[in-house]
Amino acid sequence: MQRDPEPPERRSRGQGPDADGPVDDTAGGPQPDDAGGVVDVPADASAAQPQGTEPSASGEDAGTSDAAAAGNERAADAESATERPDERPDERPDERREIPAAKVPHTAQAQAPAPAPAAAPSAPPQPPRRDAGGNLVLSTSSAAVLIGVLALLASGVMVHLGMVFLHVAPTNTVSRQYDDAIDGYIYPEFEQNWKLFAPNPLQHNIAVHARVETRGPSGERERGGWVDLTAFDAENIRGNLLPSHTAQNELRRAWDFFSGSHDAQNEPTGPRGLLSEAYVKRIAMLRLAEHRGLDPSTVQRIQLRSATTPVQPPPWSGETVKEETKYRTLHWWPVTGADVP
Repeated sequence: MQRDPEPPERRSRGQGPDADGPVDDTAGGPQPDDAGGVVDVPADASAAQPQGTEPSASGEDAGTSDAAAAGNERAADAESATERPDERPDERPDERREIPAAKVPHTAQAQAPAPAPAAAPSAPPQPPRRDAGGNLVLSTSSAAVLIGVLALLASGVMVHLGMVFLHVAPTNTVSRQYDDAIDGYIYPEFEQNWKLFAPNPLQHNIAVHARVETRGPSGERERGGWVDLTAFDAENIRGNLLPSHTAQNELRRAWDFFSGSHDAQNEPTGPRGLLSEAYVKRIAMLRLAEHRGLDPSTVQRIQLRSATTPVQPPPWSGETVKEETKYRTLHWWPVTGADVP
């Protein structure tokens, strides 16, 4: 029986049949283990032995034991890798890398609800800004509004003073040119009366009376008696520490307005006369409705008159005045819807 030729690698390593010593079957390739399996032994297993060490007498038995030990170690590693899939076979338990905690979400932390954001504390009210001298500093918008309001008030005051000055000043070019506009602004609310400072002040009491003509249920006209309108204002003034301006001056100034714009025959002398008639007529209707309960819708006409009574001088003056009341009776004026309060 002829023997197979020897592989070249064995001849190069000196492990052929003609070489001294037994043949090392563990040089490389698959080797059978004790359990009947095959263990892949690395080719450089013999190189792991220290140099200069002589093989033992029983080289074949030693190679077989080393191969079996290596197979058992690899089988144990494979079984350990099967039981712990999260560990790699080529790593030892004490050499595993630690994964940072930031990359692994914690179950308790993931399920815990996020804390509610804390409410921001309300800022305390800011005190008004002041300069070094302690003066209040306004914002630009507030300063602009304040300046606008002051400018409007100043303009209104200047217009009012200018109108009053042109009214009381001697006749001049401006007052003659704008006479209608000045009178329309002054009368009747801002009319000026300087008789208080005259050498001869008023020395008479003037009362205004009124009576109306109404239409009865059957259509006939009924004429009422005279009513003293000035007496109503006198009742509101006497004993009142703070009487109203209307009770003191409204009716009195309205009658002065009428007297100055009419002649002795009670005819108007200009546009102001017609205005004064409407003004005094409406005041009379208002007084009758307030104090006598008159229904203005039933009034057809109204008539007014003045009762002038002189004021008796003091005893020490030595003057004597005849006590006599003089009346000035006006025409009947029709009452329209515009005259009803």
